[in-house]
Amino acid sequence: MTTWIVLLAGALVGGGIVVTIAGATPTRPDLAAAVERLLPANGAVATVAPEGVPGRLDGVRRAVLPQAVQTFGLRRYGADLNMLNQQPEDLAARKIGYGMLGLVFPALMATLLLAAGVHLPFAVPAIAGLVLGGVFFLLPDLSLRTQATAARASMRAATCVFLELVAMERIADAGPTEALDRAAAIGGSAEFARIRDALLRAELGGDPSWTGLTQLAATTGVTELGDLADIIRIAGQDGAAVYSTLRARAASLRNQLLATSTAKANAASEHMVVPVSLLGLCFMALLGYPAFVRILLS
Repeated sequence: MTTWIVLLAGALVGGGIVVTIAGATPTRPDLAAAVERLLPANGAVATVAPEGVPGRLDGVRRAVLPQAVQTFGLRRYGADLNMLNQQPEDLAARKIGYGMLGLVFPALMATLLLAAGVHLPFAVPAIAGLVLGGVFFLLPDLSLRTQATAARASMRAATCVFLELVAMERIADAGPTEALDRAAAIGGSAEFARIRDALLRAELGGDPSWTGLTQLAATTGVTELGDLADIIRIAGQDGAAVYSTLRARAASLRNQLLATSTAKANAASEHMVVPVSLLGLCFMALLGYPAFVRILLS
């Protein structure tokens, strides 16, 4: 019986390691998916099957991960994944790898305890593996939401700067398209690079530049980019003077970001109340301990 438990634990550990390596191994992007991201949202791209096998595990990934995406319903995280420049298959690989790791960890610990002479019932590592595997299976979702929220905050801050730059270009008599291109070329951050890519996709698709901002706002969930696109669209179609509108929208967004930062700072300060109080109690106990012991002994 002991031999079968050791073999089962080894098989589970080996399977978990293989799945983890498969999820962590970088792969070449699919050509059809890369071209589809460069075209407008209403464009259609025919699916092109990859001709070569870039890596040993690519065949397994292409066979397992798309089906896992459909089974787990990971398309609902499209906005968060687009915000981080990731694909649903990447999230599926992380979920499978983490789940397998949580599933085999109790079996591994039970095997080590068995080698040390401690016998556990089979139900203990089995139930612990199922619970830990379920918890680890959900960890990538929580991590994705946290990272996407932070990325959106950075994008909103960049959008605020972008609004000011576009307003300055407009007041210098630059056209709507020219103002967007010049303003986007000034920034060197990753957020400005995404804005430049969106403008370039719109240009390659033969659409106005503000269409790229609208699509970027829809795919990432940063609605402020959509507001900027609407303002520039009005200037491009009707020739309206939008300098004051752009400055007002930038000021509004700046106040919103400041209020959010203030709320986070206040929440962090409130969370520090308990640790500081406990530290004060420990310090008072340390000071009063000698006197308390002297009173007890006397």
